[in-house]
Amino acid sequence: MRPLSQQFRPYTWAVSAADIARRAGIAPEDVLRFDGNTPPDPPPTVRPETIAAALERINSYRHGGFPELLQAIADYNGVEPHNVVLGAGADDILMLCARAYAGVGDQVGIADEPSYPLYRVAAWVTGADVGDEQPVLTFVCRPHNPTGAMVDIPTARPLVVDEAYFEYGGQTALPLIGDDVIVVRTFSKAFGLASARVGYALAATDLATELNERQQPAPITTLSAALALAGLEAGPPDVSETIAERERLADGLRSIGLDPLPSHTNFVLVPHERALELYQALLDRGLAVRPSPGSIRITVHRPEADDRLLASLAELR
Repeated sequence: MRPLSQQFRPYTWAVSAADIARRAGIAPEDVLRFDGNTPPDPPPTVRPETIAAALERINSYRHGGFPELLQAIADYNGVEPHNVVLGAGADDILMLCARAYAGVGDQVGIADEPSYPLYRVAAWVTGADVGDEQPVLTFVCRPHNPTGAMVDIPTARPLVVDEAYFEYGGQTALPLIGDDVIVVRTFSKAFGLASARVGYALAATDLATELNERQQPAPITTLSAALALAGLEAGPPDVSETIAERERLADGLRSIGLDPLPSHTNFVLVPHERALELYQALLDRGLAVRPSPGSIRITVHRPEADDRLLASLAELR
């Protein structure tokens, strides 16, 4: 195998619910996860009949791809199908962008670090390093993970703008796709289809063509495509309840002496001088948050789950 970047560190997943349950001495179904930035419940469109037709043809390839899904994504975003690149989640698209631009000896830029760890992994597996010295590609997360801020769009080009949380923040770099900008979106967050693994890029026609030529022949499954299409046919996801609960959660955190940062996403970042200690103590109670340097990141959950977390934080802070 060719060598990886000397900077390389593999992506690490959060601890499993089963491991948390054993640690806390509770049943796995009683573990509450505030660390994935995904909705607590699946959308109404996730029903057996949604994938029934795809299951009946599961033995065959989907020759010709997914024109209906491409059209639906294009309509949702006000572009044309030839501007769309499908991938197995946004992560697949991010990896595709990195290998399309970067290689051994190159540098890939990452704006507003620390940010989503996969940007570094995407750069490293191409043999490139992460750095700001004439980067061949730059990643930015907007709204930003983990702060939740609506950060500025960098001037660097080519630029990948990861808009995983677009539906919560409402601002987009889509008007810039003619200026060597690639916008990456996902069905994992507001659409509630994280395990279906469907993401997409929006880019100028020539650039989207180049990316599609470099993409694997069948990046998503027929089952995933059916779920994504049903989500789009149901209309734009209504995130108003999540936003309202986010603000209630933030108020609750402030009421116990914590200071969450303003957020344009479905999570809040809470600075804390004992962040790692707090993270570990919450795991002992069956509550999983995401540790970040000097802070913890909390995904908005159901109100009763958020209240359980607030009660534990009030005792531990």
